[in-house]
Amino acid sequence: MDNLLVILIVIAIIIGYVSLMTYLDRRKVLERYNMSSWYGFIMLRTGRGQRFVDILAKPKRFWHGFGYLAKAICLIVMISIMALLIWEASLVTNIPADQAPTLDMLVGLPGINPLIPLWYGILALAVGVAVHEIGHGIMTRVSGMKIKSMGLLLFIFPVGAFVEPDEEALVKADKKVRTSVYAAGPATNIVLALFCAFLFSTVMVGSAEVAHDGPVLTTVYGGTPADLAGLRSGYQIVSINGVEVSYADLYDLDAPEPGTPMSLTYYFNGEEHTTTVHSGIVVLSISEGLPAAESGLQAGMVLYSINDIILYNEGDFRAVLNELTPGETYPIVAMEYDEATASYVISESVKSITPVNRADHVVGGANMAYLGVTSLYLGTGIMDPQAVLDSMANPYAGADSLDDYFSSTLYYIALPFSGLQPLDGVYRDIFVPGGMFAGWDNDVFWVTANCFYWIFWISLMLGMTNALPAVPLDGGFLFRDWIDTLVRKVKKGISEEERERVVSSISYTFILLVVFLIAWQLIGPRLF
Repeated sequence: MDNLLVILIVIAIIIGYVSLMTYLDRRKVLERYNMSSWYGFIMLRTGRGQRFVDILAKPKRFWHGFGYLAKAICLIVMISIMALLIWEASLVTNIPADQAPTLDMLVGLPGINPLIPLWYGILALAVGVAVHEIGHGIMTRVSGMKIKSMGLLLFIFPVGAFVEPDEEALVKADKKVRTSVYAAGPATNIVLALFCAFLFSTVMVGSAEVAHDGPVLTTVYGGTPADLAGLRSGYQIVSINGVEVSYADLYDLDAPEPGTPMSLTYYFNGEEHTTTVHSGIVVLSISEGLPAAESGLQAGMVLYSINDIILYNEGDFRAVLNELTPGETYPIVAMEYDEATASYVISESVKSITPVNRADHVVGGANMAYLGVTSLYLGTGIMDPQAVLDSMANPYAGADSLDDYFSSTLYYIALPFSGLQPLDGVYRDIFVPGGMFAGWDNDVFWVTANCFYWIFWISLMLGMTNALPAVPLDGGFLFRDWIDTLVRKVKKGISEEERERVVSSISYTFILLVVFLIAWQLIGPRLF
């Protein structure tokens, strides 16, 4: 109820603010202070910004060269983002309706998209928009055209900058000049994004160190031994039964029999704690119609043995599966939690299991026994802290194919989905500054690093979005001019009216295509 009250208050403040700014704009009060309002967005015009752009635009030879590079960047990004949208559209029918993206996930704005942290998002958006508009402004001045106005863009707080070139002069300008102005904005965002990615990964994260080597818990599933023992995401395992363990040790851990209580020491918030947890590989989910479901296995059970081989760890489970023959029946023993005794007891409902061939049920699966079950030791995901740090510092390490580079890029962009951005909370105790930053406060170090990542993320999204071949985006105007040039070369004898009709038809077709591809991600999964 308190959260709802806060939301209602925020909405009321925003409505009141927009109404007030609209009223002041219509009464021409804002005009007296070189301001205007567009649905609450305030454009504060200033001459100082124009002088700043003029100074930046002085190395004209450099900026002329950047103009050619900007167009090449926009062309590559335009083709890439369209290919990505088409690829995503082809996957829509395989996405369950309950996992389909929502509208707020497709809107890259802080406060709307739940993945974007509010304050990091506002900072990154302000920087990204400012750099985008300054890029347009510099290229406008380098081309000899005037800037009609420029200044700050505010919505309660500063959210960026704007540049208003002389539209009439821009339309009349040579096509090479005009396309340079259009391309400068998205390309500057892409360059800024790459620079900030370098600062985040190579400079900041590349200097960080792992404070403790133990494996770190990620997702702790409800009703599992880890959950019952009070273990939570972010806890770092130090030892089991007094023996120190590393991430690699867990696969072949010398653990007690499944269902047996054991002592687990973990590190959290700068202190070591010890708890008791029941050992064993825990069933997390069952696929209907496959061997695990038919055998009576249920989520939350602990696997004790298969074919009379006790499963002490993940390595044992994998080894047993490699030895089983699909189609043959084997004895299986599972354990379930007894709340009365606070212990795991043998389940009487699970007796045997007949595995199937994994290749017949999993795309790209190997020819081996398959039970149709997902499982984890103790019922929790575990990560290797050094591997996580290395993946952020150098996401392309080990990549040797186009698919590897593509997957690594998606992983890097998707760090917010894995909870690694912003790197916050318990993770700040696990990863500490080192190298040239060894004397820095841990919080200051990671706040700085997170800022670089989110400027990268937001600037990349701004650059890619604005490169789409759809008017009124920059990429739409670029695409239209490029199509116009192509039509002039291919159909040299047609009239101006016919050429304009062809160019407009192609441009409108791509606008509709872009809108469809985006809307299809929302609608498609809910139709199948």
